[in-house]
Amino acid sequence: MHDITIRRAEQTDIPELSRLWLEKMTLQQQFDRRFLLAVEGRAAWERRLREWLADPACAVLVGAAGETLSGYIIGWVQDAPPGLVPARIGAVTDLALDAHRYQGGAGRALVKALRVWLSEQGIKHLIVYVPFRGAVEQAFWRSMGATEWVDVMWLT
Repeated sequence: MHDITIRRAEQTDIPELSRLWLEKMTLQQQFDRRFLLAVEGRAAWERRLREWLADPACAVLVGAAGETLSGYIIGWVQDAPPGLVPARIGAVTDLALDAHRYQGGAGRALVKALRVWLSEQGIKHLIVYVPFRGAVEQAFWRSMGATEWVDVMWLT
């Protein structure tokens, strides 16, 4: 395995990032049909990603093994609910690894780099959006020390 280099994502990474995103979403659909990919879903995600790359409250980090992207993490600085301390928290809204290659340690390296960025923003606490039916994702975050905080309910 190549060493993983973590860096900020660039505009030129968008096609590969959206490939990884689409791969992850396609797999998640097998376990939870409440979210379906839109016909133009990939293009819409790419447009939004361009905005995120320019947003100072967002960090999109990639892990690269040589020329190949191993995965990415998207993190945000956001306000906590009013009246609570801390007033600002970090949030991980997405983490994806290339499912076709062994990525030993890539997920942990991405989380570590995001935590450094959040620390530079004065953020110590982090929430993570993890699919309820995502056993692998749940296990990963628990291995990182995450504990359950709130339940998000789905109502139709």
